[in-house]
Amino acid sequence: MELKVMRDARTLTMSMRQPAEKMEQTLKKLIEARDNDGIVRFLESHSSNRTEEYKSSVLQLTVRNDPETLHSVLTWGEKMSMTPATEEKSMTPATEGDDKYNPILVACHQDFRRCMEYLYQHGYRMKEVKDEVDDEDDDQVKQFLRFQAASNIHYFSLEFTEHQVFQNKDKDTELGPDEINSLEEIDPILKVFEIMKDADHNMEDFQGSSELKDSYNFIKKKLEAFTGGILTQCRGMHEVKTILDHNKDDDDDDELDDAYTNWQEALFTGHKDIVSHPNFQQYLWRKMTGDGCINTEIPFEFIADKIPNLSSTTKFRMKRVLWNIKNFPLTILTFLFCYPFVVVADFLRKGDILFVSPKALEARRLKDIENNVEKQQTGCFDYFRKRMHIPLFRMIPYFSTKVTYLILLFVSIWHPVDPMVEAIFQKNIVLWITFIFSISYLVDDIVQLFRTKVSNSFWNYFSLLTHLLLVGGAVLLCVSYHFSPSGTILADLSGNSAENVGLALFSFGAGMEFFCIMQWLILLETTGPMVLCVLHAIKDALRMVSIYIVLFVAHSIAFISLYKPFHPDPLNTTQQLNTTKYVLANGASALKSQRGLISTLFWRIIASAGPEMVNIKSTMDPTEDFSLEFSHLMGLVLWGVYQIIVYVLMLNLLIAVMNTSYSELWQNAQRECKYHKSCFLAKFMEPLEIFPVPFRWIYYLARAVYFCKKEKNPVKQDKSKYFWLLRELILNKQEAEDEKSDNDKMNDLRMDIFNELRKFNNTK
Repeated sequence: MELKVMRDARTLTMSMRQPAEKMEQTLKKLIEARDNDGIVRFLESHSSNRTEEYKSSVLQLTVRNDPETLHSVLTWGEKMSMTPATEEKSMTPATEGDDKYNPILVACHQDFRRCMEYLYQHGYRMKEVKDEVDDEDDDQVKQFLRFQAASNIHYFSLEFTEHQVFQNKDKDTELGPDEINSLEEIDPILKVFEIMKDADHNMEDFQGSSELKDSYNFIKKKLEAFTGGILTQCRGMHEVKTILDHNKDDDDDDELDDAYTNWQEALFTGHKDIVSHPNFQQYLWRKMTGDGCINTEIPFEFIADKIPNLSSTTKFRMKRVLWNIKNFPLTILTFLFCYPFVVVADFLRKGDILFVSPKALEARRLKDIENNVEKQQTGCFDYFRKRMHIPLFRMIPYFSTKVTYLILLFVSIWHPVDPMVEAIFQKNIVLWITFIFSISYLVDDIVQLFRTKVSNSFWNYFSLLTHLLLVGGAVLLCVSYHFSPSGTILADLSGNSAENVGLALFSFGAGMEFFCIMQWLILLETTGPMVLCVLHAIKDALRMVSIYIVLFVAHSIAFISLYKPFHPDPLNTTQQLNTTKYVLANGASALKSQRGLISTLFWRIIASAGPEMVNIKSTMDPTEDFSLEFSHLMGLVLWGVYQIIVYVLMLNLLIAVMNTSYSELWQNAQRECKYHKSCFLAKFMEPLEIFPVPFRWIYYLARAVYFCKKEKNPVKQDKSKYFWLLRELILNKQEAEDEKSDNDKMNDLRMDIFNELRKFNNTK
């Protein structure tokens, strides 16, 4: 009885499924045939399940990348109020339920641009991917597919260019605060930076590196190319400046903003393809020259022009030298004898000379004129404000103080008299000035760790470590000297004494300080690539240290155990090794102690040695040079294996790794040099560098005064101009890409026709 009931139920279910399956097959055939009218007639004739059939049609057409038929079905769905844009409850119903059935998600995954455009026009949207992440879900493939959909450039470009704020408005129309806020949430450039941060985060998991790291890197390259394409579409530096100067959180016109501008976001987060873009580099150089405010007049320029038989390059270099001869002493004199007094005098006014650029000040004056507010013109302050806000001039005091510090450090070390004997710290003013410089640099390095607008560079941490060693060593040396007996000589003290430990730390710090000169060579076009290659080679060597340590420890343990019978017994001081039958050969005397054995193994890493270093000799047979008995022979075998692995294999492997890094770096030498050079120059954009160390305290004093007197209603940036320009550049970029794609398709079609005609002629 139960079996009969089950059979009847199965028969009923199958009879109900057959019409549904037949309908699906009919719809599938119509979709495959691309019968627009047939699909619409089919949907109209099945009113009972019309909504589900419509959704299925849209999804299948999207999967098949059939934009023409999809557009026809969506148009019908709009008339029937079945598209998300025409529903009353939600503009994004596709986000409800399982997102895998969302057709625009499929279009984003496969980058079906025309399908994406039609779906977006009819209200289809994607969910925020970061809201979907499940903490318990460790599926990297699923996570990557979500990320791939969310990083579709065409989709978030559509979100921006088709936003309702831009609809039914003329170009350059002033946008309201609410409209600007809504656009800032979907700003494509900011979204690119945010997605690239997510890519960096997703490339690292609990196990270490993600298995899909290369895929994430590929997406990052596409996103960087998108931003570079926007810069390429700019028709002049004024448009480049508008794009790169934008700051979402900037609400004033001074230079004390914690949030990143677009150019700082690209630079400080390491997007090298964007930074090396020609328009970005030109923009950066214009900022270095104060947006064209720098005086380019060259004294005695006629000298270079009148010298015959000189190439144009040589003449240009001569003119550059003449320009430096003029501006270097002028900048140093104004910095030492004018800048501090001008800043202090400005405290009695608004105290903004370091923080408000001449251009921002001019905008404020124009605003005051419009509001019929008279402001006092002070040409003296305007002159110094102009010079202070040219970053190129800020480099001159910076390098001057650095060179002065290095000279003082060299003189303090080169002094021939032992400071412990002559009490040099009590007499020599050079050492005290050097010590004050070192403390100032250390404090600045510590403060820089908490600043936001700083590139995450190796040199920042290297500088901090350098000055820690210098100051720490000097303090330890001074304190220990104070408590040492009079007449103490450093050479007579133990190497573990506080005095010699402090001197060792100070010596390493001094050497590292002079090594920092390497950073300056990156600025030169001729030495920049080579400096980067040297640094990469050092990093490769440091990465292989762990392998060397494992090999060294493993062989050290084996050698200590194997040669332990030949070590003196610390519990039996009367033991005489020279009375035994077997002794270490003359060349292997270093193996008699653990310290000598470890030293021997360590120096074999960089220099090989013969078998005499481990030979064991029999005292019973003086004619035998060394023993070949089993345990004695194993020492020779272990010695040979160790040298083959460490000196031959590992050394050649290290050379190969360095060659690979060198080749990869050299292929992108221009990009790497431009990026590192830009990182170095970027710090001079900040008003902090107007007063370099050790004059930095003047800046902090001026900043405190400025915050007390800061203007309440400053001139704000024109964000409307930025958004209208960004929309225009994105549309121009899409148009250029579509035109290129159409040309490629036509060329492919011509080649196909040509090949078919050639085959037809060959068959005759």
